[in-house]
Amino acid sequence: MTLKAALNSRPVIYEIVPPRRDTSRFSTELRGVEDVLQDDRIAAINIPELINRREERGVVYSPATIPPEEYAMMIKDYKESIVNLIAPRLEREAFLLRARKVLHEYKIPNLVLVGRERRGDILPGPEVTEGLKLLAAEKGKSTTLGGICIFSRESSGVADGGTKVKKLPEQRRVWSKAEAGCDFVTSQIIFDPNPALNFLRAYGKLCEETGRDPLTVFISLTTIPSTSILSLLDSLDVVVPETVRKRLSTSSDMGRESLRIAEEIFHQVVSEAEKDAIRVPLGLQIEQVGVNSGELSLELLDATYPTIRK
Repeated sequence: MTLKAALNSRPVIYEIVPPRRDTSRFSTELRGVEDVLQDDRIAAINIPELINRREERGVVYSPATIPPEEYAMMIKDYKESIVNLIAPRLEREAFLLRARKVLHEYKIPNLVLVGRERRGDILPGPEVTEGLKLLAAEKGKSTTLGGICIFSRESSGVADGGTKVKKLPEQRRVWSKAEAGCDFVTSQIIFDPNPALNFLRAYGKLCEETGRDPLTVFISLTTIPSTSILSLLDSLDVVVPETVRKRLSTSSDMGRESLRIAEEIFHQVVSEAEKDAIRVPLGLQIEQVGVNSGELSLELLDATYPTIRK
């Protein structure tokens, strides 16, 4: 079953970071993810595009890993892939050429468009919504386009009719992405159920009021096996509440405690969404943060899979 066909059936996707350009692991990279590639519960592998950001007569983004589409070609015989592209990084025509190559030459059916790393960065390419509109005409029968959702985010933007507003709620941002051709969004990793539930309620209500079908929202979870991974998540602006930090710091096994926390949070999100009759299709994304956390990530999938399939 393709990811597109599975979107309304609570699919599971798994994020794997491709190897860095300066690593010798490239030729043996698949050895560490064999169990993931052979797991029938996983509908697709989500492959991010990681960049190095530097300020040098403006802001420059350069690739930190091999291109996600190259990694997708490595695993295409095992799993369907989702390739993430940072839309504003390349000029409009270069972005289109790259996206078309992924869709038509590499025959990778799923793209997620990602925005700039920092809101103030000035980059040459299209914004995410513009990029979605450009690629909507390229969609085949099995193609899906995706975006990113940060449940607690509010930012400056433009409301309907071109009226400037100081803050644009995330549900309106996701609604606009759907209007532009987006089929699903993957959330930022969560360690607090409340922003997720608040978003789902508000987004579901907005879709009901506007007569639009809501797109699928993938709830992203991960484990935290070490303090270095916690610091990495902090650098990525993942919100880790103090109550969670205390549980982790006082546990004799940080990784397994983080697994229990993620399981509890996901169960609460799904059960309360069902209780409130929120009509937003849900999916699950497991993110493997850290090259040595694969086994723990699969244990997290074991723990949460019954909830997503219930």
